[in-house]
Amino acid sequence: MSVGVYDIPFITDSLLDALLKELQTGRKVVITIKNYTSQTLEKPRIYYASGTSQFGLPTPPVSMGKGFVWGARKTEYSTKGTSGVIVYHIKNYNLSLAFMWSVPLTYLFYSNWWNLKIYEGLIEPDEDLFYKMYYDSPNKGNGNPFSGKLSGGWSYEGSMGDAGQSAIVINFHDGAS
Repeated sequence: MSVGVYDIPFITDSLLDALLKELQTGRKVVITIKNYTSQTLEKPRIYYASGTSQFGLPTPPVSMGKGFVWGARKTEYSTKGTSGVIVYHIKNYNLSLAFMWSVPLTYLFYSNWWNLKIYEGLIEPDEDLFYKMYYDSPNKGNGNPFSGKLSGGWSYEGSMGDAGQSAIVINFHDGAS
């Protein structure tokens, strides 16, 4: 088992741990967004501010009761960790779900961060979006759960570890969290 779109019950800690082990460096992250909404997430796009992945981004639609699982890592010999933005189009809406992550190489001046937002239109992930999300009240990767309301009537709950090998688990819901 590796990256892909799974039924939510099959997205377990052991699956995420196995994927972390497959990523080939010390600074890495496994990301899962579980879709508990009645909407379908489709047409994913990615922008790397730093790092890469040895896996392609899963492209099947993420419908209700499914979640995508994917991992990113530091580029070999780089002085940076891994960071970027993934954007999904919300089917039948002129909206995009954007997810930002950041796992630094060094924790002297930096921390793990993540953010989840809904944007008007079918936006593309790029450097501007990454920095906009990075500086727009991100959630700290400290192992604690965070929740919030998203525009469009959706909400989320999620957490990220504080280590250089972390998992980010986000639950995307209809209504307030």
